[in-house]
Amino acid sequence: MGATRTNYEIAVQDFKRARREAALQQLLSRVNGRSNELLAYDQIIEKLKVVDSVGRGLQEIPLDAIVGSVGRYQDFTRTFLPKKDSDEGRWAGVKTAVLDMRGWPPIDVYKIGEAYFVRDGNHRVSVARQLGNETISAYVTEIQTQVPLTLDDDPEDIIVRAQYAQFLGQTQLDQLRPEADLRMTV
Repeated sequence: MGATRTNYEIAVQDFKRARREAALQQLLSRVNGRSNELLAYDQIIEKLKVVDSVGRGLQEIPLDAIVGSVGRYQDFTRTFLPKKDSDEGRWAGVKTAVLDMRGWPPIDVYKIGEAYFVRDGNHRVSVARQLGNETISAYVTEIQTQVPLTLDDDPEDIIVRAQYAQFLGQTQLDQLRPEADLRMTV
């Protein structure tokens, strides 16, 4: 009679599989020159000038629209695969909660344009993506900037957008001539 694996043991194996996939993605990103990194909220918000913030309450948000993190951006790939072996216990604990049907609380995110940044719940996002979920419950705070982000923006696009935001801040062109659109591309 074979031994039955516990949900925690299954979760640890899933974590190890996710780590291998993360390592492969990181290698491929070096080869093809495309970034596989999460965007750092603090760096983005420093470049894009905040106009206002508004609490939008509890919403179902698309996991594919989560592109960054407030504090854990170095711990996960752009697709929220874990990059650090030291996260095994926490990640497996979150996965076990799901396997044991205990669920999890909503995550907490900032929204800038079309993009979301995780304030609390990075491991829940990682596990949800690993499970193939398309959405996740989140408390959303919308951060309004002069130039919003899109899901396709990469760090170079953001630099251009930040310079555009600075230009608008100095010239007030968006207020003086709202019909004018001088956005540049890289």
